[in-house]
Amino acid sequence: MNRVTFEIETRKDLNLLISIAKKLGIKGFIFSEATKSKPRDLQKIYQVIDKGADISTFGDINEWQHTSRADRNLNFNRQ
Repeated sequence: MNRVTFEIETRKDLNLLISIAKKLGIKGFIFSEATKSKPRDLQKIYQVIDKGADISTFGDINEWQHTSRADRNLNFNRQ
């Protein structure tokens, strides 16, 4: 199975493509509409990214793995 993605500007062109695809026997249409972000929304997003996050509260990953997986019996000596 192959998959193709088209970017179509107008609804009229989309309807034309759909009718052609149906005539060709193509099935399984997936539609998604692209939305443009407003500049002020993007500015807010960039501010959050630039601010960052405090990762000091995450602790030691090795200790977490050891604690959370201590009840698992992993037998690596299978024969």
